[in-house]
Amino acid sequence: MQRMKTSRLMWVLAIAVLSVSALQFIGLSNVLDMRGQIFDRSVERSLNQIAEWVQVSSEISFQDTNSANESVSQNAPIKDEARSIIRSMESLNMDSLLHVALRKNGVDAQAVFGVFNEYDQPAYLNSNGKPYWDELLEYGYSIEIKNLNFKVYFPRRNSYLLQGGLTAFLLSAFLLIGILAGLVYVYYSVRQSKHIERIRHDLMNNLTHELKTPISTIGLASEALSDKDLVLDKEQQHYYLDLIKAENKRLGLLVGKVLQASLVEKGSLKLYLEPLNIHDIVKNVVKNVAMQVRKQGGKIELDLKASNPIVKCDKTHITSVIFNLIDNALKYSEENPRIKISSVQTDKGIELSVRDNGIGIPQEHLGKVFERLYRVPTGNVHDVKGFGLGLSYVKAVVERHSGEITVESELGSYSVFKLKLKFDPPQE
Repeated sequence: MQRMKTSRLMWVLAIAVLSVSALQFIGLSNVLDMRGQIFDRSVERSLNQIAEWVQVSSEISFQDTNSANESVSQNAPIKDEARSIIRSMESLNMDSLLHVALRKNGVDAQAVFGVFNEYDQPAYLNSNGKPYWDELLEYGYSIEIKNLNFKVYFPRRNSYLLQGGLTAFLLSAFLLIGILAGLVYVYYSVRQSKHIERIRHDLMNNLTHELKTPISTIGLASEALSDKDLVLDKEQQHYYLDLIKAENKRLGLLVGKVLQASLVEKGSLKLYLEPLNIHDIVKNVVKNVAMQVRKQGGKIELDLKASNPIVKCDKTHITSVIFNLIDNALKYSEENPRIKISSVQTDKGIELSVRDNGIGIPQEHLGKVFERLYRVPTGNVHDVKGFGLGLSYVKAVVERHSGEITVESELGSYSVFKLKLKFDPPQE
């Protein structure tokens, strides 16, 4: 129920952020439309003022039209009044005049202008306007002065319109992006927390089951030995005693795994390095697990070929590493496990590999097997017990020895774990 509420809340927040973002864009669009309308009206007023100034100037000079007509090309289809307009523009500083008119109406955008006749041919076009000939004709603001069209074009009109509200919009957009990124992070954190919660729940169930079995067995065996009404011969007594010892050892291993994981998590894993023969450690571990291997109808083959197996390591932890790798191989072998432990010499130390003939690991899980509490799904194999702690501990110990561990596997065929240890790892 709580998970459903959390998911719904996340979706509501996501929809709210997206809705606010949509409103921001709609608001910006409305602001741009409004600024565009104000801009258009201001430009129209400016053009009207310019037309008025130019016409006043041309009327003053129109009295001398005869002399003005002599200076205009006879081929240009411009009437006498139009010629007077052009001469007035030539005498006026139109760039400054246009700038003053626009500034007077609150427009500070860069503008170019041109004058065209009724055939859209330029009658007056300065050097600034020539590159924008087509834009002036198609997009320019226009006003008629006699028989001429005075056109103005703003190359950066959209940028100018954006300047007013762009800063506030960008700030709010960055804030929304930050909120959305935070929401995504929280969403994935919640999912990860749920995943970890499920794993911890499975861990507690497995741990409870694993601890309950040996405790019950020890209790039953103890009651049998202490029951005065139950007559036991020596063989039966030895059987119950061996059972208690075996289950007690099993309890110790379970507690040891949990303690190992706790040390790794707290970062308090201490090493006591000393020169040791890795081959001897391997042989001792194999000897201790021999009975368990035989019970499963399995066999361990040793192929220890390293010429110099002496490395500086922590005996307790390296022993636990090798035991965990063998125990892992036994767990994931369906029947008649065949485990091969081999060693080869490297330039910096020794490489030890543990190979099994188990069910294998799917490729998509290879990169996760060393994660804490992670257990590879086993499909139809339901009797594989464990906590997902062993391989994370193995990786932590090997890395604390400045070593490296890798895994290769083929589904339904084998898995091989390779660990590299240095002759003399750096001291902590």
